[in-house]
Amino acid sequence: PGGRLPDRVRGGVVTDEDWLFEPRDFIRYLRSLHPHSSGRMRLPSRTIFVFGSNLHAAFSKALRARAVDWSPRVSVGRAGGRPVAVVRSSIGAPAAIIELEESIALGARTVLTFGSCGSLRKDLPIGQIVLPTAALSDEGTSRHYGGERWSRPDASLVRRIRGACRRRSLPLREGAVWTTDAVYREGRSRAHNLVRRGVLGVEMEASALFRVGAYRGARVASLLVVSDELAGRTWRPGFDDPAFRTGTRQGLKIVVDVMSGAIP
Repeated sequence: PGGRLPDRVRGGVVTDEDWLFEPRDFIRYLRSLHPHSSGRMRLPSRTIFVFGSNLHAAFSKALRARAVDWSPRVSVGRAGGRPVAVVRSSIGAPAAIIELEESIALGARTVLTFGSCGSLRKDLPIGQIVLPTAALSDEGTSRHYGGERWSRPDASLVRRIRGACRRRSLPLREGAVWTTDAVYREGRSRAHNLVRRGVLGVEMEASALFRVGAYRGARVASLLVVSDELAGRTWRPGFDDPAFRTGTRQGLKIVVDVMSGAIP
């Protein structure tokens, strides 16, 4: 107690590999709990991440996916003839990273997360589809994987999302997002400063997801729909707004389009 912990990150690279516990350890344990399913306990390389039961049900319906018998959070279907998993995560970077680490250990290699964000700009209304091209880490998870304060999604997956939106003639806003754990401590002056640096919105997972994807060698990108507006003097929620529901339906189609296409 009181001593200095050894540095685990030097030059943005994690150097200490003597971890107490790895995702493969948990997967081994999980398989021991479901010996009759252990041979089937793996994920296709393409995986969709969502953050709620309604979205999980919607994607499962779109992909005609069936629940696996070893996790209530996972279903597997097909898009464009290719197997695709749908994984439901709890919100927040720590929970999302647990799910992502385990999904990668089970075989996921291309992960597209779909969720919502709060708008920090007056010209970014509820229902607008947002493609994050970078994420500023204000959460406590990604720093354990090295790197700087900014994380970036997989460039090839971003191009595919952009192309899918173009083919459907859907308006798309691209830019950075602010990832934070503390939803009730989003300072107004901090938000204004970030907007001046090109940040569009705020959410809770992207920076950590991008960082872990890069660390583990998996393609990870996100697609978001604006659910509430924070640029005015008062908060404007839009979770029941028809525009948000429309944007969510449109975003779902984009994600399915991407997962249906050829991904090298």
